[in-house]
Amino acid sequence: MFFIPDTDTLRLSSTLLTVAFTAVFLMLWLGRRQDRFLLHWAASAALYAGVLVAFEMFERGPTPGLGGALYAALAGCNALLLSGARLFEGKRPFPAWLWLPLPLGFLGYAVPFWLAAAGMDLPVPEGGRIGGFLALLVSVGSVGVLLLRGAHGRRGRRIAGLAVLAYAPGYVVAILLQLQEEMALQRIALLPMLSDQVLLAILYLGLLSMPGERAEVELREAVQRDPLTGAWNRAGMAALEPRLLAGGGALIVIDIDHFKAINDRHGHAVGDAVLSSFAAHMAALALEQGGRLVRLGGDEFVVLMAGATMDAAERLATRMHGVAQAGIAGLPPYTISLGLTLLGKADRSLTEAIARADERLYRAKFLGRNRMAS
Repeated sequence: MFFIPDTDTLRLSSTLLTVAFTAVFLMLWLGRRQDRFLLHWAASAALYAGVLVAFEMFERGPTPGLGGALYAALAGCNALLLSGARLFEGKRPFPAWLWLPLPLGFLGYAVPFWLAAAGMDLPVPEGGRIGGFLALLVSVGSVGVLLLRGAHGRRGRRIAGLAVLAYAPGYVVAILLQLQEEMALQRIALLPMLSDQVLLAILYLGLLSMPGERAEVELREAVQRDPLTGAWNRAGMAALEPRLLAGGGALIVIDIDHFKAINDRHGHAVGDAVLSSFAAHMAALALEQGGRLVRLGGDEFVVLMAGATMDAAERLATRMHGVAQAGIAGLPPYTISLGLTLLGKADRSLTEAIARADERLYRAKFLGRNRMAS
């Protein structure tokens, strides 16, 4: 038979764990001061440790003010988890709605005391505990769901969101037990304390994995990007190839007319500036239509448009042609030629489709450049 430690032992274990992770978050922040989201997570862990210690005072004599403050602080721990995640993603960390569970936590515990003092037949502190647990249920439910909603393939954030949500069953059971019979606070607190032993470590490790995941994505993307223009390179195109071949789409091959003359007349630095400016404008136009700009080499690029029709490709090519003709202030004027094709079911690779679009590009050049051929 398993031995279940008493609440005080479990609380001490949770306190030591949160203090350790507070130190971890702070040490990581000292090494990367720009990562302020680590301070939010450190504050959440430190606040939780403080609340656990304060519950010792609470058990000596529950009062509406102290009890309400502790439940509000527990909701604040969850809010800081979410504010750190929002800051990690470049969002405003503290929207007004984020703090709503805090007054709910305070009022959920304190109101039954106040109503009992006013003459209503309400059990205290049992009624206060039920109100406090209900507020915490709202807190972990909302924070957990919002962490999951923002995951979008991010494993660390998903793990953290699931860990927060996993506290909910313990609160539900505690509420049901409290409704059925009078129980000592020590026994009620045993449920969340038992949850802590597993979920706290999972939660904090999920948060800690988020910066590593982002660095991995940035590194992978850096390998798949052209360093001069920021467009996808051939490695990036290879990563996109399976989806394009499976779902079909369109290709636009683009070449800057007489680009060698720009280099010869103005120098390679100006030529590089033309390529960078050109790629930035074309990538933005392509992205509006769900396309991706790839640099094939030199001054030749291709736009990959998953699921696009020839009409959509022609509209995008026309816009690109117009932007190039309008010119960029501070850079020498240039024009572009474009070749368009659809991905066919017989295409076994993007190379075959690009070769077909290249033939149409050369036709556009043969006809005088500064035009498109499809």
